[in-house]
Formats: sequence, structure tokens, C-alpha cells
Amino acid sequence: MATHRFRRILSLQSTFLAVIPFLLVVFLNLFLLLPHIKRDVESGQREVARAFGVALDNYLSAALTDVKAVAALPLHKPVYLGDLQEILDAEVESSSSLNLLYVVLPDGQIKSAGIRKDHRHTDRDHRTMERTSLAQEELFRDTRRFGSALWSNTFVSAFGKGTSVAVAVPSGDLVVIGEVDLAKLVGSMHDIVGSTGHSIMLIDHTGQVIAGQGSASTTPPPFIGDIPLVRKGLRSGQPVSGEFNLEGRALVGTMMKSTHIGWYVLVAQPVRSAYRSVVITTHNVGAGALAALLLALPASLFLARRLSGRLEELATFARRVAGGQKSPPWPKGEIAEVEQLAGDLQSMADEIRYREQQLVEGERLLRSVTDHALHYQGLLTCDGTVVDANRTALALVGARKEEVLGLPYWDTPWWRHDAELRERVRASVATASRGTPDRFETTHLDQDGEVRHVDFSISPVRDEAGAVAYLVTEGRDITDFARAKSELKESEERFYQVFVQNDDPVILMKLETLQVLDANPAALSLYGLRHEDLPGLRFDALIDADDLEKIREEFAHHHTSQGFLKRAASYKSGGEKIMISFRGTRIRLKDEEILLCSIRDISEKLRLEQEIRATQAKLIQTNKMTSLGMLVSSVAHEINNPNHCISINNTVLSQITRDSLSRLRVLREEYGSFNLGGFSYEEVLEMVPQLHDGIREGALQIDKIVRDMKNFTKPAALDMQGSINVNRSVESAATILWHHIQRHTDSYRMELAQDLPEVQGSQQQIDQVVVNLVMNALQSLPDKNSGVVVATWYDAGAETVNLSVEDQGDGMSGEVLSRLTEPFFTMRIDKGGTGLGLYISSSIVKEHGGTLEFESEPGRGTKATVRLPARQG
Repeated sequence: MATHRFRRILSLQSTFLAVIPFLLVVFLNLFLLLPHIKRDVESGQREVARAFGVALDNYLSAALTDVKAVAALPLHKPVYLGDLQEILDAEVESSSSLNLLYVVLPDGQIKSAGIRKDHRHTDRDHRTMERTSLAQEELFRDTRRFGSALWSNTFVSAFGKGTSVAVAVPSGDLVVIGEVDLAKLVGSMHDIVGSTGHSIMLIDHTGQVIAGQGSASTTPPPFIGDIPLVRKGLRSGQPVSGEFNLEGRALVGTMMKSTHIGWYVLVAQPVRSAYRSVVITTHNVGAGALAALLLALPASLFLARRLSGRLEELATFARRVAGGQKSPPWPKGEIAEVEQLAGDLQSMADEIRYREQQLVEGERLLRSVTDHALHYQGLLTCDGTVVDANRTALALVGARKEEVLGLPYWDTPWWRHDAELRERVRASVATASRGTPDRFETTHLDQDGEVRHVDFSISPVRDEAGAVAYLVTEGRDITDFARAKSELKESEERFYQVFVQNDDPVILMKLETLQVLDANPAALSLYGLRHEDLPGLRFDALIDADDLEKIREEFAHHHTSQGFLKRAASYKSGGEKIMISFRGTRIRLKDEEILLCSIRDISEKLRLEQEIRATQAKLIQTNKMTSLGMLVSSVAHEINNPNHCISINNTVLSQITRDSLSRLRVLREEYGSFNLGGFSYEEVLEMVPQLHDGIREGALQIDKIVRDMKNFTKPAALDMQGSINVNRSVESAATILWHHIQRHTDSYRMELAQDLPEVQGSQQQIDQVVVNLVMNALQSLPDKNSGVVVATWYDAGAETVNLSVEDQGDGMSGEVLSRLTEPFFTMRIDKGGTGLGLYISSSIVKEHGGTLEFESEPGRGTKATVRLPARQG
């Protein structure tokens, strides 16, 4: 009964399967073949359009390159203007796409033109063309306005009256225009299409046909922008396909945009020729499908009957194999698949028996490997009962397998030494039984009682259903590693304590990235930082960029482990600048090379050194002034002796001259006028008294200068309780520097206020200040026509006596002005300047409670102003 039912089902299914191909052919023909052929037609047209687009781009690119080559020449130069005709003719002849090339002047007039030799033309044609004006031509105007290369859509050719396509390129004030050879362009269309029956049209962005597959038109191009397919292609800019009517013909076409100048290519062919293959294919496929159906029905019924009988024999053979019985040899048949299935069943039975043997052997091998493993391994049930343990684990605690099998794992000798570890293992077993592995470091006591450090893990083993069946334990002896880790930790702790307790600021950073890793409390205190500021801090925020580069070069060039920078500029978190000394040492910390920076604040040291230098400068000046005082006293003594002699002798000579002149008056009355020393008696009578008065006044002046020099070099009073007359200091300075004033300027003026209050302090020191200021002013003058003005006045509001020295010298820059009172700073080092005069003057003014200010600009002179508090009462 079952056999007949199977045959009936098999017969029905065979019939159904025979009908399916016929129905499938019909379906494919109606619903898949026709759209596929339509897509093939569109694809073929797109390929033709793309091929022509590529050819068009190459064709127009060649034309644009040829025109740009001419435009790149300096055509406005006479040497090129003279040979312009030859240049254009040569370029047109060598071009593969141009038939006309000409140069247009700024007013639109054609300067010169080149025409291909295969075009008939005469000199008259050239002259006519050169008289043609393109001033109103849109292509010419746009090229002039935008100053870049432009293409025309259609262009009225300057040679003849037809339409063309042109490209214009600016060349200075000129414009170079090249007309494309449309005949070659149309010829390229024909070459691409060949005999396929396609037609090609080149359309601009308005819908006008620029060129067709036929010859180039000399009349205005036809307009096809009203065709729906063309309108759709112009709007979308993407390839579009469809059917359309043109001049009464039904066509199917594809329109796509060229990538070069934005023109469109339309490829079309008649609808009948496009879909001719559909009709032929439909007829052939339908006839073949019907014939296949008529042949398949009887064949399928016959094969179903044969197949069902053979399958019954195969089922009997399979039952014997499944039961493990030794079945007779399978009788050979004609159905290869049935024979293959019978052979596979026999092979499967042999494979099962072989696998059983392999499984037994594998279990024995696994036991051998486990027992000889170096790690401690065991097998537990899900509740933690010991099922197995390898020899390495048993040898650790000196136990036999029988002693531990069946015990809870936490009650075995491996965990009995520590109650807390037993609870930890119990929890780990519970975790692993839920399917989550667990791992931790622990300890075991070996059979000699020594502690062994172990990396312990417990993992679940799942069955085929995914449930946890067993737990595998594994321990790895890490005693040596744990000892090394402990020693390393102790070493790092010692290093950290030294790092933290160091009195000098210490910073750890990465040399490559400048990332600050850590800083000790001394460094945090120095820079005003907090420990939480360090993660985002870079070392270049703490040190000057130039000094940081020196540090990097120190390590990069010498490849040493240490580097030292004696002096560097550094900045605190608030921006305050400090000076530091830097010492860096390369160290390796946790497998990473970093830089240990030891820093010392030397700002105070530098300040003390500067004060020492200033004190030394004052001592030097004091010594110089002492020596100068002794020298001046000695010189004054030597000068006073001859000066007294001159004064006494002049008095005697004056009396003798008076008596002599009275006697000579008698001779003049008796003998008349006579000469004395080349002068007449009347001139001598008037001149000699004046000469004696001049000698007397000169001696008095010498005596005053010597007296002022003595006063200038006298030691200053230490109590600073004297009274100072500022006007007297100005007059004394003028007396001392009289020779320098005469040598440097013809315009030295003193504007001294009367009834100035006195100032408390040392007159001699204020005299020194005025002398220094006046001397600096004189030395800054460029010539004797420039002057110096010294003025004094009283400021009642501030209660200060003020003194100013203003010169018409060269002036100073802001940088020089800011350093003017620094010790040893001078712009006249080559002329003997020491850089101490203004520094000493500023110090003296500050000691008197006053201020010294300077105003100056380059080329506009300098003004120094001293303000001293007036003496109270």
C-alpha cells in the first residue's frame, strides 16, 4: 500500500515538475525577457553615448590644449606680433581638431588668423576676416569679463557663414579663439556608430542640435528641446532613456551629459529594429518549451516507477546498517545517486566503528598528557566534587588520587591550610557552575610545608545542550614571579619615597611628548600647582621654548643618559617668571623610558649676584672718584701757583703800564703820533687796559674752576643732612664741563627758576648727577647746531624741586630706554663708556627720595627729568 502511494505521489510530482519549465519559460518571456532586452538596448545606447562622449571630450580637450598653447605665448611683444601669422598657421596645421585659429584685439578686431591648408582661402579671405569685429560676440565678451577659458554653444564662424563651435582663451589684453572642425566631429560619430543602425546627435543645454551623424549644417541648428525625453535629460543631468517621435519616426533613445563642457549626447534607433530580437526569441522559446513538455510527461512517469522500486531496496539496506547487522553486498544498479547513497551508508557504518576505537585511544592519550603536564589540573562536578586530578597536582601535596576523589574540592589538601581560601574556592566553584569562569592568585603548601604562589583558574565545560557538565581547575606555579614582583614593588616604593621627600623640585615626564607624569611636593609648591593638575600638564608650559629646545638637543646630540642646563627661564602657574638650573636623567620605569628632571630655583641667587655686581660697580666708582679727587687736588695745587704768579705780575704790569702811558702822552704831544708793537698810540692807550682786565678775569676764572673741581671731588657727607641748591649744581656743572660744551654745541642754554627751595642731601652727589646728565646730553648731539637746555622749577602741588636736561640728539628706542639705568649697559662701549654713569645717578636720586625719568624717541632727542622732594620748613 505504501509503495503504491509513493508511486502515485511521485508520478503527480513528476508531471507537475514537467509543467513547471513550460510555465517558467512563459513567465520569463513575458515578465523578465522583455525588460531585460529593453535594458540591453538602453545599455548599448549608453555605451555608444559614453564612447562618443569620451571621443568628444578628447576631441575638445585637444582643441582647448592647442588654443591654450598659443595663449600662453607673450603675443603682445613685437617679436611674437611679427611672426603671429606663421605661429597660427603652424598650430592649426598641427592640431587634430581645429580648422581656424585667430587672435582678437581688445576692441574686438581680429588681428591675425590661421586657416588649415585643406580649406580653400585667399589673401582676400584673410583681409576680410581681419576686418571682422567680434566686439558684440557673447563668447568674446564673456572671456574678457571672466578672464578664463570659455566654450561657445554654437558660434557663427568668422570664416564663411556657417555655424561652428569655438573655444576662447585670454592672453593678456588679447583673446585667442579656435574654431572646432565639425566635419571631423561628425565623422567620429559615424566611426563610433558604424553599421549598428544607431544615430547620434550632439545637443547644447538649450536643446539645439550642435552636430548630427550627417554632415555639419551651415544653417541655424534645429531645436529639439520640446521633445519630452530631451526636456527630461536637460533637467536631470543624468542618463535618461525612453521612446520619442522625431520627424514622424518612432525612436527609442538614451540621452546623457558630456563631462567636458556640459553638452548632451543623444543616441537613438528605430523601435522596430531595437525590439526585433524580442519577437524572434519569444517564438523560438515557446516552441521549444512546448516540445519539452510533451516529451517530459511520459519520461517522468516511467522514471518514477523505476525509482520507487530501487528506493524500497535501499530502505531495507539502510535498516540493516542502522541495526549494526552485517548486511549482504549491495547489488549494483543503474541509478548513480542511489548507488552513491548506499555506499555512503556503508562508509558511515565503518566510520562509526573507527571513531569508537579512536575515542578510546584518545582518552588514554589525554590521560597521559594530563598526568605529565607541568600545571596543576583537576576535574570537578558542578557541586565541587573532585572527579580527577593529574599527577603534578597530587605530587604538590604528596597525596594519592584515591584520597581526594569524591571529596569536596575545598576540603582537599590543597586548601586545608587557610580557612579564608576554602571559602574563596567554594564561592569560585559556585560562580563557575553558573557558567562564568573565575581566576585569582592564591597559595598552596607543598609536601615540605613551603608556601607556593599559584595563579588559579576554574572554567566551566558545557555539554551539547549548552549546560554546564563539569568544572576544570588549573593552577600555574608563579612563586618566582611573585618574589620578583615583591622585590620590584619594594624598589619602586624606595624610589617613590626618595622622589617625594627630596627637597629639590623633581618632575617626571616623557621626553618625546613632554607629558608630565608626576611631580614631588617641592615641585608643586614651586610652580603653584596641585596634584590633580598634572594629568593635562605639558612641560613646555613650565619652561621657555628656547631653553626647552636646548634640553632636547642636549639629549638628542650626545645620546647620553644625563643633560644639564645651567640657566633657563621657567614660568609658574600664574605666569610669574623664575630662573632655574635644570638637570635631566634618563631612567626606565615600568618598561618605559622617561626623564627625571631635577630643578633648582636660582632666581634669588641671580638677584644677589646682580646686587653684588652693582655694589662692585659703586665701589669702583667710589675708588675712581677718590683717585680723581686726589688727582684734582694735586692738579689744582699745581695750577694755583702759576695762576697766582700771573695775577700778581698782572697787577705790577698794570701799574707800570699806567705810568708808561702817562710818559708816552708827553712824547706824543711833543713829537706827534707814533706806533708801539704795530699799533698806534691811540689804539694802545685803549687796548692795554682791556688786556690787563682780561688777564685778571682769566686768572679769576681759573681759580673758580679749580675751586669747583675741589668741591666736586670732596667726599660726600655720610649723614645726608646737608642743604642742596639745585641751581648751584647746574652752574657748577656748566663751569666744570665748559670745555666739553664749547666742543659739542653752539646752543647751550640754562633756564633756572629763582627762589627755589632747598633740597636735603649731599650737594656734591647732586652735582655729580647733573654733570652725568649734561655730559650724556652733549655726547648724543649729532653736530654743533643741535642744542641742550637745562631747566629748573618748583612744583608746588607735589612739593618737589625739579631739574630737566633736554637735548636735540639722536634719541633712543624703547628697548634701550628700558635698560638705560642698568649697570654696565652702554651704547658707547667703543668710545670708552662704562655704563655706570646713569646707574650711579639713578641710585643717588633714589637715595635722596627722588625720581629720575627719561623720555625719548628715535630721531627726536631725549629729556631727563629729576624730581627731588623740597626740604620741609
